[in-house]
Amino acid sequence: MDYKQLKQLLSQHEREHPETHLTACITFASFGPNAKKDYPWRSRTYVISSNNKAFQPDKGGYSIFGKCLDGTDSCFRLDGVMKEEHSGKDGWIVEDCGIVGYLLIECSNYNVPLPKLFYSYSDALDCMLSRSAEKSGDNVEQVKKRYAATKKLFEGTYGCGWGTSCSEGPNVDWLWKIQPICIYGPMKVVFIEPENGSRFV
Repeated sequence: MDYKQLKQLLSQHEREHPETHLTACITFASFGPNAKKDYPWRSRTYVISSNNKAFQPDKGGYSIFGKCLDGTDSCFRLDGVMKEEHSGKDGWIVEDCGIVGYLLIECSNYNVPLPKLFYSYSDALDCMLSRSAEKSGDNVEQVKKRYAATKKLFEGTYGCGWGTSCSEGPNVDWLWKIQPICIYGPMKVVFIEPENGSRFV
């Protein structure tokens, strides 16, 4: 999708569902006409949230902050450097845009159900904790409270995926992972693994 479509989608979401926020990826084709170096996809892709003033109605300011996937810019202001925003002909040129989804992947040593897709990390996490409680026979609220208090209920994978084993009989263990993906279109989905063990969201 192009940047205009993405902006409309994020703005519509913030008008209609301000209590939740979407995450998106913007991949740049270049960093302006004076940039001579070619950069890999990860270094050209920034993660943004609809929770930016540029997409929200009735805000006193206008800004878009993003995080580069290669870990070099953790909170970079994009609206001042993008050609399609405020920087004009010398600005960064958008190549493609996509919505970030979170696949909840679960499996056991005898079963691999279809992954579930969520558009917020918190929804995916909530489902994972509920499924963990269901399989282990624990109380859901207690599982969520333990996780909220310690963040150590599960083993971390890149800080964005979580795995645990829950006994369901003598020889059955269940594992879960939350896998972020960038959905550029029906035929282009990119799995995202954050660099250096950093958290994606």
